[in-house]
This record gives sequence, C-alpha cells and structure tokens, in this order.
Amino acid sequence: MKTSRGFYAGMLAGGVMLLAGGCKNNRDTGAVTTKTEQGTSNAPSSETLENKELALVRVVNAIPGEPALVIFAGDSTAFSGVGYKKATGFQEIPDDRFNFKLGSRDNPLAENRENLSGGGHYTIVAVPDQGGADKRNLRVLDDELKPVSPDKARVRVINAIPGDAEISVFVRGRADPLFDGINFKSEAGWNEFDPIVGTLEVRPQGKKNVLAREPNVKLEGGKSYTFVVAGTPAKVDIIRIEDDVAKNVSGN
Repeated sequence: MKTSRGFYAGMLAGGVMLLAGGCKNNRDTGAVTTKTEQGTSNAPSSETLENKELALVRVVNAIPGEPALVIFAGDSTAFSGVGYKKATGFQEIPDDRFNFKLGSRDNPLAENRENLSGGGHYTIVAVPDQGGADKRNLRVLDDELKPVSPDKARVRVINAIPGDAEISVFVRGRADPLFDGINFKSEAGWNEFDPIVGTLEVRPQGKKNVLAREPNVKLEGGKSYTFVVAGTPAKVDIIRIEDDVAKNVSGN
C-alpha cells in the first residue's frame, strides 16, 4: 500500500476550499493502534485531528481478483496498490465532502460521496457488485471508534460476498450466533461481548455448513474488531482488523 505524497499539494493546487466537517463530539477517543495481517499501525487522537481539521480514512479491498486498488478522493490519489484481502492503515485526509472514486478519476468503476467530520474515523470497503465482473461498489463506513470497557470486546461484521444469501457468524461449539442474517453489502453494527477465545465460523443463515473459519481467534476486552467476509460463494475469506482505542489523556 502506498499513499500519494502529493495529496495535499493536489488539493491546494486544485483550488479546493476545505470546509470543516460536522462536530462528532469524539474528543474522548485517543490514539488508535491497529493490527492487520499487514502489521501494526498507529493513528493520533481525535482531538488532535479535529484541531487540524483532519479525518482518518483507511481502505479494505474485498474484491477477489482485484490485485491493486487505486482510490481517489476528489481529483487526487488517496490510496494505491491495495491488494485483495489487504487493509491499509489510517491516513489523514482533510475534513470535507469528498467523492471517493475507484480505479480512475474520470471514469471510475465505482464512487461514493461522503462528508468527513474532523476527528472521525472511516473505513472504505471496496466490494464486488451483483451486476457483473466489471461492476464494483464502495462502502464508506463511519467507524465510530471509541474506548471500550476492559471487560468487553467490541465486534462488527461486513458481508462482502455478492449474492442474495445472508450469512451468520458463530463461535464453534456455541449454539447461538454472534451475528445473524447479514445481507450482501450490509454491516452488522457494533456489538459488545465478553472476551472470546475460539474458532469463528461463517455459515449461511439457517444452515450448519461452514463457509469459512478463522481459527485461534482471541477477542480481547477493551478492543474493537472488524471482520470483512469476502470472496465468492465457492471460496470465502475473512479479513480481520483489530483496533485498540486509547482514552484521550487531555481530559477535554
């Protein structure tokens, strides 16, 4: 993953006026440490970003066969070289209303217009479309990251498998699902659970066959976890993101 160093210069050269996004009242959110298969990254507190009129944005590539995504924010390249099943670290982007575009600035494969609030955290998920192999979608999620109680794990699941089938997520050996009936392109909002150790299983809703497993999962108290279920109905993958959100130490 490579972020364009010319992003801010491009914004200024284009004469774009940066307007402050709406206040999210998220000053309690301190620095964020994120872990993915690609490694560990760090992001500053929401208060610091809000004071600088910046938001944090990351990208997840959930399109099978898409080796290196390019995402534009307005007319400038924000992310490039994002391979399938990869999740980037957060990048600072001015708080403004951006038209995010996939693949091309002038003839994008998909686009989504979103207002970024100062100090906010956002995840762009690139997903396939049911309309054909040349179709794509961009979902822009407001992460609403916040410090979590040390005795609870905060979890959400995103279904990026094209089709009409709904999915459920179980911990192997438990009768009740953690999440049930998640539609394609839908996000099961944040839920909090007691800490969990075990194997996560993705199943079709109402069925016992397993589409994908994530073994040796440890969902720790005080942390937030995002699982993007990607791939095709024949081969399902799980993309995992762990966010450890500190409490803002300034006390404001």
